[in-house]
Amino acid sequence: MFKKYIVYPIQFLLFLFIYYFFKALPNKHASNFGGKIFQYLGPLTRIHKIALNNISYVLDNNSDIKNSFIAKKSWENLGRTVAELSHLSEITDVRNGRLIVKDNGHIEKIIKNDEVAVFIGIHQSNWEIIAPVLTNAGIKLNSVYRHINNFFIDRFILNIRKKAYNSDKSMLSPKGKKSAQDLIQSIKNKFSIALLVDQKDSAGITVPLLGKLAKTQTGFIKLAKKYNLKIYPIENNRLNNTNFELIIHNPLEFFINNNKNEENEAIYNIHEIIGNWIKKNPENWLWQHKRWG
Repeated sequence: MFKKYIVYPIQFLLFLFIYYFFKALPNKHASNFGGKIFQYLGPLTRIHKIALNNISYVLDNNSDIKNSFIAKKSWENLGRTVAELSHLSEITDVRNGRLIVKDNGHIEKIIKNDEVAVFIGIHQSNWEIIAPVLTNAGIKLNSVYRHINNFFIDRFILNIRKKAYNSDKSMLSPKGKKSAQDLIQSIKNKFSIALLVDQKDSAGITVPLLGKLAKTQTGFIKLAKKYNLKIYPIENNRLNNTNFELIIHNPLEFFINNNKNEENEAIYNIHEIIGNWIKKNPENWLWQHKRWG
């Protein structure tokens, strides 16, 4: 009760102050300022040790100085992403020149063929831009998100996302048992699925990520197999700090022999792909969660 009626409202008021502070700034200034704040404050928190441990665990050929640099830049990227939430609709509008989308005609083909697809990304660059780009392009989409414990903040951010999606052909499902039911119903209603696939899932299987064993989710692979859906990896790069490049790669089609091993092979291959993205730009990945162990 104390948390619900005292702590959560105070947290929400603080969140509103931060959100509207960044919203009052031009989007590039907001991003730069948010990055600087997190780059300074992040290393002072207990979470910084998690980031450093993760980096040194999987990038063990690096020097301590290099790993410390990656951790600080990861904090900067997180700060930019937080600040950019106040300008999400503006950033994801391709007419504003902040965003380049390279899709090799996949989006047009999906819409033309009334195709249902699975889009996968990771917590890289600003991960909040992925779903709005797809919905603004005309994709009917159900985007899976991790809910925030503070329901005031969770509801507020949900409305920000809905506004950025700018489409009545989109929906959002919180991660959990309900989302599994929502995803099945969405697919039956011809909605594509978008989700981030790089976080730990204790109920998942153990496969290598960046050369180290990690628990990971496989539910989206089971759905893709059951409903014969293509899986499109979306690489997300931050350019010159405040611009972005989304690359929608060619679809992955794993399922031929209809056996259990195909699902395991699929997640192995997906981890190889996302691992290469992380290694290419490690400073733009979210290292601050307990991914291994």
